Amino acid sequence: MTRSLRAFLTATCLTLPLAAPAASFDDGDEGWTTPDGVQTWFAVGGNAGGWLRVEDVDGSTDILLTAPSGWLGNWSSFLGGTLSFDVKKDNNVSSDWSGFGEIRISGPGGSVILDAAAPNLPADNLWTHYSVALTPTAGWNGASLAAVLANVTSLTINGEFHAGPGEVVGFDNIQVTAVPEPASAALLAGGLALLAGLRRKR
Repeated sequence: MTRSLRAFLTATCLTLPLAAPAASFDDGDEGWTTPDGVQTWFAVGGNAGGWLRVEDVDGSTDILLTAPSGWLGNWSSFLGGTLSFDVKKDNNVSSDWSGFGEIRISGPGGSVILDAAAPNLPADNLWTHYSVALTPTAGWNGASLAAVLANVTSLTINGEFHAGPGEVVGFDNIQVTAVPEPASAALLAGGLALLAGLRRKR
């Protein structure tokens, strides 16, 4: 690869919005916490790889999986992107709590809340994927989404699917992704096409 082509591809990739750190839990809990549940990390059995298992032993408070500090800060580049995660019911306790799947993103000016799961609750012992758009039209309630994303101070995902103690829930593959700007995506596509052409000539 020529130096000029390498420089072009490097510059192009640097202009693309990057994804937030994805929590795949392959190497531990990655700093995620559940203050009101008993949290256990497993190296296998996730969707796929490692995962977090949380048991509700209290019953008076919801299971709230809370993001570590490395996930917080300016999320403005993710406005228009998506937030996604995988969840499973790890025991056969009934699904009768409306708070399950609620995402809360908070900042200095307030919070935005969206129920990612309703009415599609996960089946017993099966991973279910949820994805929500980080757009005002997606149904977020509360403060201005753009204002909150400009300085995120906390992110929680509600795993409470039963009214009372006893449920066990699994979490995996939490990710926030941005939508590449059309111009940036076109630049990257052009660079990749150029690279493919040079390889064919060789």
